[in-house]
Amino acid sequence: MTALRVAVISVHTSPLARPGGAKAGGLNVYVLELTRRLAALGCSIDIFSRASSPDTPEVIEVAPGLRAVHLRAGPKRPLAPEAIYEHIDEFHAEVLRFAERDGAAYDLIHSHYWLSGWVGLALQGRWQIPHVIMFHTLGEAKNRSYLAQREPLYRI
Repeated sequence: MTALRVAVISVHTSPLARPGGAKAGGLNVYVLELTRRLAALGCSIDIFSRASSPDTPEVIEVAPGLRAVHLRAGPKRPLAPEAIYEHIDEFHAEVLRFAERDGAAYDLIHSHYWLSGWVGLALQGRWQIPHVIMFHTLGEAKNRSYLAQREPLYRI
């Protein structure tokens, strides 16, 4: 039986980032532990994140069947999610470029967070495969809870 190939999209933060740092916390831990367990069950997984440092290698073998792929989309430094949104099309193009160069044919896209959902939706249209998204937070819910700070409309 062929292993299920999964493209995991985590645009704004790498699951390899140390929790407690800039934009690294529960989502990072969740994505890393979920993908480790899926790889241990025999899935083949590539986690796509934006490179936020010039020192980060493009591909890191995390475990058998699990790779972290860090792609250039904007400057290679930490950016706020709203600034990363400006580079979403570039990130999408880099995922396509990597998959083509690598000869990867995925069976499923699993996106995490609203930024990744944009990319996952575009990839789904291109690859014609299922797309599952985990938002982790919703802009509309945040707007109801935090009256002083509003989320941008493109996030709703």
